Amino acid sequence: MLFVSSDLYEETYSQVAYLNSVRAMLAKCGAGGMEFEQCDVDTAFLYGKLEEEIYIELPEGLRGLLELAEAEGEDDVVCMLLQSFRQAQPFLENSGEKHWDAGIKVVRYLLKTKDVGIVYDGLLGTQLEAYSDEYWAGHRDDQRPVSGMLLKLCGAPVVWRSTFQKTVARSSTEAEYMVLSDCVKECVWMRRLLKGIGAEQVGATVIYDDNQGAMTLAKNVGYQARTKHIDIRYHFIREKVVSNEVELEYVDTKNQHADFMTKGLLSKTLCYFIMRSNVGPKLETSN
Repeated sequence: MLFVSSDLYEETYSQVAYLNSVRAMLAKCGAGGMEFEQCDVDTAFLYGKLEEEIYIELPEGLRGLLELAEAEGEDDVVCMLLQSFRQAQPFLENSGEKHWDAGIKVVRYLLKTKDVGIVYDGLLGTQLEAYSDEYWAGHRDDQRPVSGMLLKLCGAPVVWRSTFQKTVARSSTEAEYMVLSDCVKECVWMRRLLKGIGAEQVGATVIYDDNQGAMTLAKNVGYQARTKHIDIRYHFIREKVVSNEVELEYVDTKNQHADFMTKGLLSKTLCYFIMRSNVGPKLETSN
């Protein structure tokens, strides 16, 4: 769907659904025993109400089949596509060992997970819970930590993220504190979303973490000489703890569900976390 600002017609944006919002809605429907349908609206932009005169011009390269059949000469758009294809031609002819190994891993992953999906158990309710973890100095080149977070509804993930942090942390406590801050932001946003769809949270959202130092730092608003260099934008986590929007609880590493978002694990450990995240065979659905 395409929307145009009434003041600035040159600026356009395409409104798409945020997948985290979709998963939260699916979990809410599962908890409430609801049924939902998916549909697609053709030419949705024609249904908007416009008070101004709008002139539409087809983008370059968009033509009808009859017009293409009658066209003569070379097409600049096709030439540009061929040029892009030619740049990738060396990799298509001789992918190399690294590209070949990466392709094999992707195909193997798709084959093993084609019948696997996320199962939301409505009996577990819609109380939000979160897991936050980090892998200190996980990047081999610049030693940046790896952040991992997992938010769950109805016993299954609705939000997950695995990224490199933007800065180098001087300690595991500092790295964990920064990923805790990002996790709190996701929890605050998800709590507002759930309130809007009729699943308002009761009490604080529990965030499970396996770093005692980071949890102590988040709960202590006093001066800390060793952490005075941490950017102030990360300290808002303390405000959310005081306002009882989030609650930090310690969990041992063996039960840290976000651990597999930060580093590679043994197959047995990975299968355990997958099982605890309600990721399993897809259920049969009726049309």
